[in-house]
Amino acid sequence: MNPLHQKLEQLRGTHFRYLSDDWVLIDILYDDDQVVLQRHKPEDANPLQSSQYGEVKRRIPETVSLPISDEDNLGFSDALMLLLQGRVK
Repeated sequence: MNPLHQKLEQLRGTHFRYLSDDWVLIDILYDDDQVVLQRHKPEDANPLQSSQYGEVKRRIPETVSLPISDEDNLGFSDALMLLLQGRVK
């Protein structure tokens, strides 16, 4: 496991303010070098998820993935640094 990934493991479940929205770090994808965030909103604000036939099945929270490492793999990506600046204690 990469040392950057080890540091991020401690932040799993942490709330962040990122690009004017509230997010929770829910997963770390080691093989893809990404973190997965889930938008933190009231339940009724979640988008609807449809089946492959277009039938609405359930409401799901929005997720987004951000790269962990910069292009040179020497440090954190700019997107992750912006996320970490918005950490909510």
